[in-house]
Amino acid sequence: MAEDRNYNNPQLQEEEEESINLYAIFFKYLIYWPWFIASVLVFVIGAYVYLRYQTPVYNVKSAVLIKEQDKRRAATNNAFAAIQDMGMLSMTNNFDNEIQILQSHTMVKKVVTDLELYINHSKNRSFGYNQPLYKNEPVKVYMSPEEADQLQGGVKVQMNYGTDGQLKVKVAYTKDQEKKEIETNIEQLPTAFPTEIGVLIFTPDTTITLTEPVSLTATISTPTGTAAGYCANLSVAPTSKTTTIAQINVKNTIKQRGVDFIYRLVEVYNQDANDEKNEVAQKTAQFIEERISIINKELGSAEDALASFKQRSRLTNLTSDAQMALQETSRYEQQLNENATQINLVQYLENYINNPANADEVIPANVGLQDQNLANVINQYNTMIIERKRLLRTSSESNPAVINMKSGIEAMRTTVQTTVNSVLNGLRITEKNLQREVNKHEGRVSNAPAQEKEFMSKSRQQEIKANLYTMLLQKREENAITLASTASNGRIIENPLAGKTPISPKKDVYLLGAVIVGMAL
Repeated sequence: MAEDRNYNNPQLQEEEEESINLYAIFFKYLIYWPWFIASVLVFVIGAYVYLRYQTPVYNVKSAVLIKEQDKRRAATNNAFAAIQDMGMLSMTNNFDNEIQILQSHTMVKKVVTDLELYINHSKNRSFGYNQPLYKNEPVKVYMSPEEADQLQGGVKVQMNYGTDGQLKVKVAYTKDQEKKEIETNIEQLPTAFPTEIGVLIFTPDTTITLTEPVSLTATISTPTGTAAGYCANLSVAPTSKTTTIAQINVKNTIKQRGVDFIYRLVEVYNQDANDEKNEVAQKTAQFIEERISIINKELGSAEDALASFKQRSRLTNLTSDAQMALQETSRYEQQLNENATQINLVQYLENYINNPANADEVIPANVGLQDQNLANVINQYNTMIIERKRLLRTSSESNPAVINMKSGIEAMRTTVQTTVNSVLNGLRITEKNLQREVNKHEGRVSNAPAQEKEFMSKSRQQEIKANLYTMLLQKREENAITLASTASNGRIIENPLAGKTPISPKKDVYLLGAVIVGMAL
């Protein structure tokens, strides 16, 4: 009856057969357990040996706050908003631009050069990977970044450093597609070793005392290639869409080197941003210094002429009658002096703008112009010049945004020139009107001695030069304050910190894979 029940239930019969088959398979392979253990051991030992020759890589992370544009700069960007509305220019978010600049090859190469990261030192070991060294090398090898950038295939320097201070060196390099080697013995350090690819400088670390000879290796790569490698291991990304905080991650075989890299990267970024911010102020300072030098000479000549005239005419003080008569002209003469000062400033700017050497440079601002329209036009032009230079750091001349920006700059430059000419013509018309009024009122003192008239003419010239000189000195101090008060664009809010365990190679994964493969085979 039970057999009939099993026969009528195929599913139950299949489960019994499967159970029997699993037991059969288990006992069939159980007798081979020594081979399983041996296979697993072989693969585990192989994985261990492989991991022993792999240099650990650590991840160093930090967070940087990118400051937003200040209100003053944002006000000048109204010109860009108008251009964007017209469809002439399309620009990405400023924070995204700053992130791209922060991880650009140009920035990274500056860091690589400053920290000499294109030169790597390591201590040779008989079993396992060579131990990387950073700031603790018994002997440091140096080659200038200019010479290193000309290398064809890098340089490998093998060194045996003895306790007696003697150094055996073997240099391997490539020159004209040919591999070459040089060997030498150096008895005294530091020393310079000239080669056909450049000068190698060997410097000992006097703080390290050797108890036994040590074998060292130094590899020199091109700063450009090293920077490309660091760019590949560097990531900069926003922490969220509502903040301007960027998280920096860099992979490196030495924790401290990764920390130093991030610190220096932020410093170089801030310095580059400050240089751009100060470009207008620096051009203004140069412009003011040139004007002060010229006005100083002219003021000296005017004062000498006035003193000579007084001495020749034997004049000491104006007579009371002349003083009363000339008071009526004082108001127009003051206006005439102020107008003459503005004419000089506008003429200086006109010469600067028309100079072909300044075609792609910012125009000096904050030099004392009273015409607010001209000052606003100059500020808009300077903003466009600075933004174009900033785009060129991450783009090329053929980029459509750069081409459109150049067209806008040319149009704005024409507007600046037109405005300068208009302002200058207006000032000259004002000068003629004021001079007409001065001449009319000077007719009332026609009976004054001719010497007094000449004295007033020379005194007025001296006063114009003195006023202009004083104003330029004041503007120079204001501009110096602007240069000194520039704030950093980025601030580290989370100090660089390296992970305790390496991210590569993953030992657990390799060992687990070795066990699985060993059992499978």
